[in-house]
Amino acid sequence: MKTLALWAHRGSHGPAGPLENTVAAFERAVDEGAYGIELDVHLSADGVPVVFHDETLTRLTVDADPRRIEDLPCAELLAIELVGGARMPTLADVLDGFMGRIPLNIELKDPAGVEATARLLSGRSTAGVMLSSFTESAVAAATRRLPAVDRALIVEGGDPGALDPRGAIARTGATHYHPEHALVNRRLAAAVQGPINVWTVNDPAIARRMARCGVAGVMTDRPRWLSRAIEKGAGPIH
Repeated sequence: MKTLALWAHRGSHGPAGPLENTVAAFERAVDEGAYGIELDVHLSADGVPVVFHDETLTRLTVDADPRRIEDLPCAELLAIELVGGARMPTLADVLDGFMGRIPLNIELKDPAGVEATARLLSGRSTAGVMLSSFTESAVAAATRRLPAVDRALIVEGGDPGALDPRGAIARTGATHYHPEHALVNRRLAAAVQGPINVWTVNDPAIARRMARCGVAGVMTDRPRWLSRAIEKGAGPIH
């Protein structure tokens, strides 16, 4: 069976671990021997790339703060205490702390984030960096702006890129394809004819099936646990 690259999805996190998309979660991913780190980037109101998954603060603040990331300046976002006392990092913080230590898959939530991210990457070695997005226009913009950097199109069921993967790859210039795992079979893997990383896999049985399909890697919340569970034939994370 093919060996899978295990990407730490928003870092290595979980009920007993650090909060997702935080420096602590990324450090744990490094400590656990993850192949790479997947992280999410929004732009603040003043155009700074910040690392956070949701459009609003609601889910990850103790008081369910409903404000949107895009409506708040960076300084205010960084001052907000998240659940467990965590703080939101900027993309610059993550690049400074992890670039060159471990591959980084930077998911752009906003197509406008391509240019801001490109400016941060300017003058740095981009080996091991990948830009990814659900939005075809963002991947295409990354292709034009950063042709030497790997780009991935992320898809879920019903997306045009899921219905016609080769066409979507051609339209966007993507170098990698990132479908949700339920879409993947050997026929799709053969049609893509390029590296596939799937999301989000916390069940070793699914991980083993993905390996049999020939995918390159999977995104997982707990890379060390999944690696050991794959070897032992354990069940899914509960």
